[in-house]
Amino acid sequence: MENYGEKKTRGGTVNLPGILITALFVLMEAWFFYRLLRMKFLPGKYMWLIGAVLVLLAALVAFLCWNMKKKGLFVAGTLLTIILSAGMIVGSGIADKVRNTFAEQIIVPSTDAYQTAQMGVYVLSDGPIRHLNDLDGKTLGIMESVDRQEAEQVLDEISAKLTSLEVVTFTGFVEVAQALYRGEIHAAILEEGFIEVLGNISGFEDVSQRIQKVTEYRAERPTQPATAPAEESAASTAADATETSEVHHGSRTWRIVNHRTGRAEETDDTKSSTQADASETWESWEPATVPPTTTAWPEGPVGTDPPPTQAPAAWGIGVPAGQEGRIFTVYISGLDTRGGGLASRGNSDVNILASVNMNTRQILLVNTPRDYFVPFPTVGGTDKLTHAGYYGLDASMAALRNLYGTGGQYYVQIGFDGLKALVNALGGVTVYSAYTFSDRGVDFVQGNNTLNGSEALIFARARYTLPGGDLARGQNQMALIRAILAKLTSSAAVSNFGQVMDSLGGLMRTSVPYDTIAALSQSTLEGGWNVASYSVGGSGGMTYSFSIGQTAYVLYPDYGTVGYAQSLIRRLYNGEYVSP
Repeated sequence: MENYGEKKTRGGTVNLPGILITALFVLMEAWFFYRLLRMKFLPGKYMWLIGAVLVLLAALVAFLCWNMKKKGLFVAGTLLTIILSAGMIVGSGIADKVRNTFAEQIIVPSTDAYQTAQMGVYVLSDGPIRHLNDLDGKTLGIMESVDRQEAEQVLDEISAKLTSLEVVTFTGFVEVAQALYRGEIHAAILEEGFIEVLGNISGFEDVSQRIQKVTEYRAERPTQPATAPAEESAASTAADATETSEVHHGSRTWRIVNHRTGRAEETDDTKSSTQADASETWESWEPATVPPTTTAWPEGPVGTDPPPTQAPAAWGIGVPAGQEGRIFTVYISGLDTRGGGLASRGNSDVNILASVNMNTRQILLVNTPRDYFVPFPTVGGTDKLTHAGYYGLDASMAALRNLYGTGGQYYVQIGFDGLKALVNALGGVTVYSAYTFSDRGVDFVQGNNTLNGSEALIFARARYTLPGGDLARGQNQMALIRAILAKLTSSAAVSNFGQVMDSLGGLMRTSVPYDTIAALSQSTLEGGWNVASYSVGGSGGMTYSFSIGQTAYVLYPDYGTVGYAQSLIRRLYNGEYVSP
């Protein structure tokens, strides 16, 4: 009697179930392998190894299932096929999740030239202005450079309902709010994100009760830069804003006065309304005025050459021709935002340039202290670096570009919630601390410390309990980045990729292209990378901060250390070895 599923032919008996199971298993393997290829994260040698294992597994399944007369082997082969197929389905899902999380939630698309800005017209809650029509003949405040184009789009809309309006420009959003509080202006046009930021600044904790929004508008703004500013695809340089601003100017019914000078600006529609300090292109920027040289050197400089004592003279560190995508700099920004999500504005407490040379397998981390007192080219004033985050990511990138002569071609921005979630998803990280200290009830020892997400955040934020203050905090932040990089390239991260992706979705964003991220992943998984770090130094002092409207502690740059950091970046770009 013929066994079920077997068919006799002239050449013998054909095992149809065995052929079907083997064929389906091979198709599953092909689907799984394609998903891994599409993800692009694994090095070529890993893919060859996986391919070889899949071929051997297919041969094993065929051997076990081919002869139905040996029912034990057939059942074992069938069970093995089911188990392995389930594993490949899970693996394919993880591969797709990695790709989709980066493509849809982390990588900021650079195809859209414009994005929508939510602009509001704000007045005092207990003031006489209740409706938009009450502003006729009144004074309204806007920022001189930041959101200038968007504010003028709102003014174009308002002008159709008013006969006259005087507009006063201020350097920062706090100065606008202070003028509104003091009654110097009757209303203010601000992007809605600034109201939330104001609530975290001393003296404005009750801003949500003190002011109210009488109307709101959606304005277009150029997309933030995703590439080097010298490239044509950079979407949000101040020059671009100058060129496109004219299309939003109708028949003006307002007069613009500069708050600092008291002089009226030209209102000819053929003249750009944004030709303040921010109208310079990257190529025309000059280094900031150099203050007297200081002597506060950071501990443990990179390399063997002593830092120079003269201010840096060479600007515009460029990627060697033909090496774009292989050699680049990423601006790493850590926002002091908690409570879920990732805000577009806020204190940028982590400001690290990660210069990468994939040819020599080197990464150089250059930390700039949050209190560094530097010019904000896109804003028009000088302030501590952390406050540049109030004005958006492009303001922080422009400040660092102006300081070092090279900025991030790309950026990675992560909030404190995202940092905690990432470290927890990795199962904790082991971080080297240069000091023994305690902060917020957590003890850290000199040497290696295994930390969870909350502890890692405390380690990265500690400042007052460290001997080196803000400079030591920068060293801790770079040590934490090295620890995260090490864990990301370990087997623990590979086996837990799903949770890692969950931790990043919505809590991190970057402009690094997917193919660059994938190529970097392949290279780091192969090992042999050198990570060096350096912190620029300076001397402390107190000065006025226009971003918060009061005197604040700042760190005046030691331009000798800035010049040395430049030389390290240039050496890495040129393929020279940079010692840790």
